[in-house]
Amino acid sequence: MTRTTYIPLERSDIERQLGRFLDRLRAALRVEPFATTVGTEVGHQLVDGHFTGPDSLGRTTELLGPHLLDDPELATVDQLPRKVVALLGELAAGYAVAMREQVLDRQEQLKRALLSATNRAENDLRERETRDRELFAGSAFGLAIGSMENEIEEVNAAFAEMLGTSPHDLVGLNLLDLLHPEETTTFRELYIRLVAGEIPRIYEYARFNHPAGEPVWGRISATLLRNFHGQARGLVAWVEDVTDHNLLQEEFSRQTLHDVLTGLPNRQFLLSHLERVLGRCEHDDLITLCHVGLDGLTVVNHGLGHQAGDLLLSEVGNRLISAVAGERAMVARLGGDEFAVLIENTEQTPDAGTLCAVIAAELTEPAYYREHGLAVSACIGIVQRIAGHTVPTELLRDADITLHRTKSTGNGQWNLFDSRQDEVHREHYRLAASMPGALEMGEIRVEYQPLARVADGEVMAVEALLTWEHPEVGPLDHAQCLSLANETGLIMQLGGWLLDEACRQGLGWQREFEDAPPLLINLTADQACDPDLLRRVHRLLDETGFAAEKLWIGFPANAVSQPDREGTENAQLLRELGIVILLSEFGVSYLDLHSLKMLPDAPVRVSNRLLAELAADPCEDSVTSFAITGIVQLLQQAGRTTMVGEIRTAAQTAWATEVKADIAQGPYLMPCTDAASITQALRDR
Repeated sequence: MTRTTYIPLERSDIERQLGRFLDRLRAALRVEPFATTVGTEVGHQLVDGHFTGPDSLGRTTELLGPHLLDDPELATVDQLPRKVVALLGELAAGYAVAMREQVLDRQEQLKRALLSATNRAENDLRERETRDRELFAGSAFGLAIGSMENEIEEVNAAFAEMLGTSPHDLVGLNLLDLLHPEETTTFRELYIRLVAGEIPRIYEYARFNHPAGEPVWGRISATLLRNFHGQARGLVAWVEDVTDHNLLQEEFSRQTLHDVLTGLPNRQFLLSHLERVLGRCEHDDLITLCHVGLDGLTVVNHGLGHQAGDLLLSEVGNRLISAVAGERAMVARLGGDEFAVLIENTEQTPDAGTLCAVIAAELTEPAYYREHGLAVSACIGIVQRIAGHTVPTELLRDADITLHRTKSTGNGQWNLFDSRQDEVHREHYRLAASMPGALEMGEIRVEYQPLARVADGEVMAVEALLTWEHPEVGPLDHAQCLSLANETGLIMQLGGWLLDEACRQGLGWQREFEDAPPLLINLTADQACDPDLLRRVHRLLDETGFAAEKLWIGFPANAVSQPDREGTENAQLLRELGIVILLSEFGVSYLDLHSLKMLPDAPVRVSNRLLAELAADPCEDSVTSFAITGIVQLLQQAGRTTMVGEIRTAAQTAWATEVKADIAQGPYLMPCTDAASITQALRDR
């Protein structure tokens, strides 16, 4: 049987099932009166059991006929051959009837399935048509169906509303006639390519005609409609109204490229305009860029309010435009209180000095705000370049650096770009910009320099100093590190790191040596006035157990002499903790005298800048020598411990002894060294 058809049963299950059929046939041959109904039933059961291969019935009768006749158990059955033939005949008949019924059932099932599928397809088609009609009519997008000649056959309400008319009025019109005349040629060419099969669809922005004459913009997506055989029979177009979006985009672009307050072009617009100017200029044409920075705008904002400041900024923009009215020029606001004037030079363009004088005259003319006449001066950095040798970003940067250098000389000044100064400034800014990474990578470390008593050379304290082992430039000293840190605002972080590192090292010396020298850390003016300084130092002392009396902190005199800063309060509160406070950088300004009153009895350290002047002018009877000597004598008369630094020569050492300075410091006396060397020196002592 398994050779005639596939039966999804295990071989043992097939054997058991056929065994039951055989047992029934044997039993029927032995029963009297003899009946053939069992053969009919077994025939049906063969079909129900899926024994329905093409040869299944033939092989069954071929096998059963001889074997039933020769079966020893049936040898006593009367008229056995006749009964076997009759029984197998009924089996074949039952098999045939069952097969016919099975075929009829399957045909009926198929008929019902086809009828059901047809009904579902018709219902789906009606639902789809209804849905498509609802989508077409209710869509927020404009929809239009046209013939191959672009004649409109049907449109929805959204498309008609977009064009300010009714759907009925659009039927019969040509789709191309609805477009703005400037768009027609482009879309006719796209339609020809669409019909030719060169492109699958049209996807484009276009302007449409509107009865009111207002601009109407749409995003069009159009494709061909095809019949069952794939032949094009028309066109369908989806149109999204993007008029409001376009207006917003235009406004956004205008705001992106213009300053909101003054309406002037901004930096981005200036840069792109500069690129266009350089693109159209002759190689030898001269261009001038003035970077204008206002002086004292903060005074106006704080004194009269930001409304007054905004009025003044707007007026400055107008004044700058007036100043270059006869030139091919653009005035832009770069942000804050900075403006730029780009001029394409002609033979009539004035020289830099005259141009700055004209701008200054315009800006100093008062503008009135609530009966207040407002005016400000300005610093101007000027760069003049040959167009063929100009890179836009380089030009803007050079102008910015020139303005920065100009502002350092005072208000109302102007300067031309200086290539030598530019190289110096660029290198300085490059180092300043890379300093945070150097601190992270461990290139910046702490060194220590002893301070000795002039009378006998005894070490009185050790000052913690920064040094940067730059891999390209070489070592940079403490003053250079502070200058660079001030450029990027790293000074607070760097100063805090120096304080932490030095105190932790100093704590190690205190634990190892009973007579370990005090640790001196000089603050910058910003650090001295930091509102968080007291909390930082207090936390450091608590966490490390550092002895407060072993910590000397230097406060710049100018940070203590100004009553509106927190330097004096910080110094006094730190003194209450037991920390020794000294005045540093003394003698730069006559206002430093006020710091002596604010911190009575505090030791005073003369500014290293003054000592550098003394080294540059070593003549004994020079004004510099008299002035510095007079400062030291003044401090001695006031009963202050006097400290001098940067002692680099024997002559400076002799001078410090002669003027009876109390404490001296410098490479000639004891050079800077690392913590390990200081530790070893303390052990050797």
